[in-house]
Amino acid sequence: MKKNQFASMYAIYKLTLELAGEYRNDFKKSLVYFTLAFVFQGLAFGLFYPLLLAMFADTPVLSDIILYLGLMVFFSLLSFWAKWRGHDFDYDGKIVDVTHELRTKLGTALREMPLEELSAYKTGELNSTFSSNVDESVLHMGMVASMFLQIIIVPITIIVVTFFVDWRLAFIMIAMLPLAVPLYNWKRREAHEEKSEYNQANGVLESDFVEYIQGLPVLKAVNKVGVNAQKLQGSIAYVKEVQQQGLYKGQIPFVLMGVLIEVTLLAIVFIGAFFVLDNTLSFITLAAAVIVISRLAEPLSIFLGVVSIFDLMDSAFKRIKFILVTEPLKVHKPLKAVKTFDIAFDNVSFSYQNQPTHALKNVSFSMPNKTMTALVGHSGCGKTTITKMIMRYADPQNGTITIGGVNIKNMTPENLMKNISVVFQDVYLFDDTIINNIRMANPKATDKEVEDAAQSAYCHEFIIRLPDGYNTKIGDIGGSLSGGERQRISIARAILKDSPIVILDEPTAALDTQSEVAVQSAIDKLVEDKTVIVIAHRLSTIAGADTILVVDNGSVVESGTHDELIMKKGRYFSMYSAQQRIKDWHIDA
Repeated sequence: MKKNQFASMYAIYKLTLELAGEYRNDFKKSLVYFTLAFVFQGLAFGLFYPLLLAMFADTPVLSDIILYLGLMVFFSLLSFWAKWRGHDFDYDGKIVDVTHELRTKLGTALREMPLEELSAYKTGELNSTFSSNVDESVLHMGMVASMFLQIIIVPITIIVVTFFVDWRLAFIMIAMLPLAVPLYNWKRREAHEEKSEYNQANGVLESDFVEYIQGLPVLKAVNKVGVNAQKLQGSIAYVKEVQQQGLYKGQIPFVLMGVLIEVTLLAIVFIGAFFVLDNTLSFITLAAAVIVISRLAEPLSIFLGVVSIFDLMDSAFKRIKFILVTEPLKVHKPLKAVKTFDIAFDNVSFSYQNQPTHALKNVSFSMPNKTMTALVGHSGCGKTTITKMIMRYADPQNGTITIGGVNIKNMTPENLMKNISVVFQDVYLFDDTIINNIRMANPKATDKEVEDAAQSAYCHEFIIRLPDGYNTKIGDIGGSLSGGERQRISIARAILKDSPIVILDEPTAALDTQSEVAVQSAIDKLVEDKTVIVIAHRLSTIAGADTILVVDNGSVVESGTHDELIMKKGRYFSMYSAQQRIKDWHIDA
């Protein structure tokens, strides 16, 4: 689609039905009622012609005047009734249900989205989509449909009525309509570009704002808060610039539309005057036409403003739909159950999206059931990618990954992750109580089972010292706890899950000595009788592993026990020797 190409009104109608989901029939019904309401309103306006003729006749007939007034009141009441029924879609709460349903669909799409796709989004972008984009797409539906139909249906009805009164006046009204088409296209083009750019700019702003808030302690430490936060300031300035340009460009079509309405009114007065002078049109009929056109001036003048909201909805929903249409990783048939928990990679190659090089190249190895396998190597060599592949972060371009002889593609995400517990180096805890943070690994666990897991993870002692014990709220991202305490809670969570496979991503790397001892004791409880994969930088901590895989540039270059690899005097030996020399290093006075 070209940058300046906007969706047709029919495409937006189809989009709106898609937005409405299971409530699409209710929305269609509301459109029918709105259409009837504005036909009745147009007929009420059209009755100005016979009403004024009856009032200013040479011999006014009171019964005729009362008849036309009564018909005007009758059609006005019908219009009010039909408009009220049309707004049932708003007033009965269906529009709120549509919003809820759409956010539910988005939540389901995010849960099923491959983690590789999810990682491409910034938090603020997703936040913008879930909040403002959903509201922009849905909350305008009833209001905009009502306003748009009023602007279209009422003038059409009046023109039809005018044909029966004087076809020449009707043709003057129709002749002005083609002049509105270029103004409509101009406004739609500008609005489409502005709304698309605004949604993009707003998403970046929300993302930068979240990043700024989360990184505020670091920014204060380097004295880069306030006006020195150039990235956030730039995003704010860009949103302001987009809004200013949109307002400036959008005003010109608005002004010209107002001019067109005035020209139409003047044309009817000027041309109609000649018809009056040659006695082919009564002055009263011309006066009625002027009154009717004047009554339509206000809704017609806001026509361009209404259609621009459709572009806001269109732009917002495109961002939503991009998430909704993202395909989850395919689960292959037949589904298979895992009975043992050995892990094998067979000639696995993988590249991240938009990356020219392989993160993993022809990787093959096996991790026997209930053994510990350590992954070592320099940063960026592919260690974490291997663990991501086990959790099906994405599918490899080549090769297969099996657990207990079963290809992980033949397992549902729920069954796969049921068998895996992960302890990350960077622990994420939710702004909730400690007991709920632990229990999320097993929602059916009793308080006693949660406490037993906490004791096994060596965190029961510090928990009971907190003001509310296990019911203490720990703050956003667990900010009220130390690094070692957060790590032990995450291990308690993994212990409670009790999965047969445990992945440890350098869980003690950032801890002080005392915390490391406590965390290591908790890990020892966690990994009992499990298949364990551990990523390690300090090689002394994994000397007892059953197998050590040395990873370099996406390939496994060495494998064996600690003693076997030391005897080979290869890459592992060089890494281990270098770390030993660092231990002996000291500063001379």
